[in-house]
Amino acid sequence: MTNIVLSICMMVKDEEKNLKRCLDSLKTLLGKGDVELIIVDTGSKDRTVSIAKQYTNKVYYHQWNNNFSDMRNITISYAKGKYIMIMDADEVLLDPLLLYEYINDPRLQSFNTYLIKIKNFDSSGGFTVLVQERIFKNDGEFCYEGAVHNQPAFKTPVLNADIFLEHYGYMFHDKELRDKKFHRTAGILRSELEKEPDNPYYRFQLARSYSAHGDNKEALEEIRKAYHLIIGNQQTRMMFSYVYGTYSIICVGNNEYKEAITVCKEGLEIRADYLDLYYVMAVSHVKLGRKADAQQAYERYIDLARRYDKLAISADRAVEMYYTGTTFQDAALGFVANELIIQQKYHEAYEYIKQINEERIKIEQQARVLLKLRKFDELLDLYKQQDNPKTVESVICFIEAEKDSMSSDERREIEEVFSKGEDLYSTLNKVRCADGSYEMKNLDKAIKETDFSELPDYYAGLLIDVDKNTRQAISVFKRISKTKIKQYMKIILECEKELESFWEEHLINEKIRDDDYQSLRVFTGIAYYLLYAKVPVWRDTKSEPSDLYYSIFKLYIGWGIKYTSILYSSQRLRLYYSMLEDQEDRFFIALKYAIEAADRQAYRSGIVYFKEAARANPFMAPYMKIYKDELFPNLAVTDGEDEKK
Repeated sequence: MTNIVLSICMMVKDEEKNLKRCLDSLKTLLGKGDVELIIVDTGSKDRTVSIAKQYTNKVYYHQWNNNFSDMRNITISYAKGKYIMIMDADEVLLDPLLLYEYINDPRLQSFNTYLIKIKNFDSSGGFTVLVQERIFKNDGEFCYEGAVHNQPAFKTPVLNADIFLEHYGYMFHDKELRDKKFHRTAGILRSELEKEPDNPYYRFQLARSYSAHGDNKEALEEIRKAYHLIIGNQQTRMMFSYVYGTYSIICVGNNEYKEAITVCKEGLEIRADYLDLYYVMAVSHVKLGRKADAQQAYERYIDLARRYDKLAISADRAVEMYYTGTTFQDAALGFVANELIIQQKYHEAYEYIKQINEERIKIEQQARVLLKLRKFDELLDLYKQQDNPKTVESVICFIEAEKDSMSSDERREIEEVFSKGEDLYSTLNKVRCADGSYEMKNLDKAIKETDFSELPDYYAGLLIDVDKNTRQAISVFKRISKTKIKQYMKIILECEKELESFWEEHLINEKIRDDDYQSLRVFTGIAYYLLYAKVPVWRDTKSEPSDLYYSIFKLYIGWGIKYTSILYSSQRLRLYYSMLEDQEDRFFIALKYAIEAADRQAYRSGIVYFKEAARANPFMAPYMKIYKDELFPNLAVTDGEDEKK
């Protein structure tokens, strides 16, 4: 008969959603032959029992009696193994073979209890870390105590093992299940508190239950009670130091940031290695606008998080750590790095950035600092190492944004450095550096193969030689939105002011068919930007638009009216056009109705439509002022009553 070395003991009820995942993680252990699985069902009404029987023939039934420890002890009573391991159905064992090595290692036979690390995941994907005694020598005396949060009556010595369980019991996507668990646990705790109202542990657990259920106000009330029960003497405060962590977190959940900071400072006087308190304190300082204090707290947190496994608190079974995860570490590192960048301490910032775990964030922040240090060749090396398109685009965006603060020589230098490649951004910089001499056939090929609709606007720089290949630029404009056309025009003209006269002449000479929707849309967008860009000139010189620009305006409204006539069905359009989100389209439609009314000499209704058009496109005011007199030569159009001249 095989001697059993390990008995895995579980109690379950209605766990069909979790149990298979849990037991699958134990398969390699169960296949060893000297490991047994004991499952006690306490009244399941789903498929829990049938799932359990697929993994073990040691499935028993005992009625639930509202006492967790009693039920745990019943599972233990069936154990035949040298060691007992306690698991729940909503947990997963990460490295079962490592566990098997531990319990069979002759050097570890003197340990009566094993601490293992539990990652408690929540619905957001984050997790807390708690160490718990879960593996015990089966000496016939070991048992659990406590009706609610059952506690093992373990024996020393205790080994802090590198074994991990993942716990998914706090991932409450099912509101009904969450409420059910909350009411069950909170009900038992309230019942126990009626017997022992001054029990700080029960108060603490009730506060946690309220917090997990989203009852922040009630959680704060209970955790304050727990706190006042432990502050009597230093020894009690040390024994219940975990209250400070939960108290501070609940304070933040209630926007009580000053109270959170006070709690954190007091807790840190008792446990200087309590890294959660530094994190919460930093968050609270940020909320209060105290960035210098937040930076200092985050720096202490980062130092402790870096060496967490060596801290005494990492082996304290009473303290559940909420902020050991890389997500929180990255947030702290990013905050400190950003503050150091603002302080122009770029080399110090770079040291913090190198510690960031999330690769994309790290690369983006490294690029940001290298830009500030003007280390363009080092930045290029970093850029070439990236294969994630989003990261590459983020680095480029940082470069383009930082160029605004560079001198012309620095801009030229970085454009030359980043022209050394074959990707699209390299091509853009080759065009920038070529001053109009870049070989057109290579540029044409790049433009034809590029989808400009999803690219940032600075890629409009590829079109600055538009006067040499206008058809190519128009082809690109036909593939992008009207808003993007206007933005591209802005960038092109900012790069090459001389192209303004080219576009003026091109618009005046352009002939477009009445049914050519795409051309009408494109040239409406081009004309809009030219007209819009000249408005400050007319305003500052207090002059009317030139004849040339008034002619462009007339083309603009003519093309726009034709374009919107194709885009929108005329049926019932008068009833809903004023609700269109596109203000420019509303402008063209209202102006069309104004023109039609003027042609019928229905001036009063025409004026109403004209005013609607003017309100929809206020940037065209200088041109509309002239057009008003042309359209309604015998009427004054004011904001007041219409009146005959």
